[in-house]
Amino acid sequence: MGGRGSGGRRIGAGRKAKGNVVAFTHGSRQRTVPPPEAPVIHGDPVDPPADITPEQLAVWALHAPDAIRSGTLTRQTARSFVHLVCASEVIYTRIMATLEADGWTYQKQTEFGPEPKTHPAQNRLEYWYRRIVDGHHEFKLAPFGRAVAEAAKPVDPFAEFEAQA
Repeated sequence: MGGRGSGGRRIGAGRKAKGNVVAFTHGSRQRTVPPPEAPVIHGDPVDPPADITPEQLAVWALHAPDAIRSGTLTRQTARSFVHLVCASEVIYTRIMATLEADGWTYQKQTEFGPEPKTHPAQNRLEYWYRRIVDGHHEFKLAPFGRAVAEAAKPVDPFAEFEAQA
């Protein structure tokens, strides 16, 4: 047994498919999976937490409307929004200001003379940039290259007949 051509599907094997009318009246074993329901986007206004700093409040005012519109910023996720988006952007801005004031490099004295080195804050800058990107993806603030599909409104198959009555 075995060898070439044994087992598996073969052309023409199995029960023949029912016609559309017969399948509808008798029932069909094929099951169609309904599409997943789109999340309900309420757009209710969300107030920032009371202990937010003024810098974080400015970032909140910039990004919160978009996150509310996309349905990712709610009262339950407000604290995470402050932590992942607002605080990260404030810290990133402070590190950028430090680098612009101090310079991106500094001179380190070695036994061979002064040697240019990158500022130690540059590593932290990359870390906080990645935190910002992650926060923007989490709350759907970052572009992701494709259009967001609008949920199709369910069609009532009997609306035509109800309108006539």
